[in-house]
Amino acid sequence: MLTLCLVALVSAAPPAGKKPPAAPHPSETAKLFFLTGDIAKAQEFALACARREPKKCGPLNKWIAEYAFLVRDSDRLTPEQARELLALDLKIAPDKRGKLTEKVIERYVTVPLERARSRATGDRKGALSIVEHVLMVDPKNVTALELQKSLSNEADAGP
Repeated sequence: MLTLCLVALVSAAPPAGKKPPAAPHPSETAKLFFLTGDIAKAQEFALACARREPKKCGPLNKWIAEYAFLVRDSDRLTPEQARELLALDLKIAPDKRGKLTEKVIERYVTVPLERARSRATGDRKGALSIVEHVLMVDPKNVTALELQKSLSNEADAGP
């Protein structure tokens, strides 16, 4: 067994004269853990990074800490808190949403928009209220803005 482990280690080593690939920067590792939903590990790496490079990693550490505080009660967020959580997600990882953020979007944006669409034909006023609530969470949501415009135009046209 020991021989097998040694063979694996030797075969995994880079060829002589070549440097092994550099390990990712702690900030990148923190972001990767954030994206997978492991906030504790993300905080751990962000803190290590902040200790090493305060100017570069201090904001990331702060954002992940604030995100962790909000996401632990993600089923009871106010619209303002949900909006803040989405903003923090964008600051931490601008190119991709975190796994836990997707659940918040589902709860506070996607499901309410589906409810608003289903109400739109019989209860435009109620549907518009739901859409306005969604826009408090995600003010730039294209689907919500389009639905709001559509419902407002129908309301202006009258019965």
